[in-house]
Amino acid sequence: MPEDLDYYAILQVNRDATADEIEAAHERLSRMYDPETSQKPRAAQRHAEVQAAFAALNDSTKRREVDRDLRAGDVAVAGAGRPSDFLSNRYVVAGALTLAAGVIAILGIIIVFSGGGGDDELVVAPTTPADASTPGPTAPAQTPGVPDESPPDVTGEEVTLDSGLVYIDFDPGTGEVAQTGDTVAVNYTGWLQDTGELFDSSISRDSTFSVVIGAGGVIQGWELGLPGLAEGGTRRLIIPAELAYGEGGSGETIPANATLIFDIELVDILTKAPESSP
Repeated sequence: MPEDLDYYAILQVNRDATADEIEAAHERLSRMYDPETSQKPRAAQRHAEVQAAFAALNDSTKRREVDRDLRAGDVAVAGAGRPSDFLSNRYVVAGALTLAAGVIAILGIIIVFSGGGGDDELVVAPTTPADASTPGPTAPAQTPGVPDESPPDVTGEEVTLDSGLVYIDFDPGTGEVAQTGDTVAVNYTGWLQDTGELFDSSISRDSTFSVVIGAGGVIQGWELGLPGLAEGGTRRLIIPAELAYGEGGSGETIPANATLIFDIELVDILTKAPESSP
């Protein structure tokens, strides 16, 4: 199957996704990349890839063939040519993966300090700096769902901080309250305020997102907006550009000077901040 692509990645679903989850992802991405209405770069190409992916994964026989090829490593990345034969050499693959990990780590540092990065499909949530000697807690697993295409209407008191950050606790929660220094597991969905367009969500993944509040691993709007949120609660953050990705934006997904909307559910406080010495 020389033209095989990673259809699961194209539809942004896991390999154990149900038929309903695949269909929902297909509908969402078809609307997002509709060549008649989308302003995204390469919308027509992305739309064609989404249709091909759905046609393969929606047919049980074709899906088994896709799964077999994935297990054999016989797939190509969407938008790229087929890998050369030398990639079948496991030593070359191991070296390439090591190099890729190094590049990703460097890019992560650049994203944190410059506010840039991302691509035209998904803004990757910045990761928290890791301590190699002490493994961090694992974010709880979950069943992937389908995020809202645009910000839903919410009710609650609107609070504006001196920084310009606005938050609304529309589901206050009843558990322990998060503080700076805590490691928390959250679910989030992000939209552009100007257009209401969905750009990222953890809901469609198989685990929640974990972050150490105040460690500098996420945008400033999150650092200021997470403290005070109770376990089980959901808070809307309206984050001005200067607390997000600023004048540089983030790739082709988040434009310059964009105000962002995030709905963040605090699923669990994984570890509390260390007690300060007297």
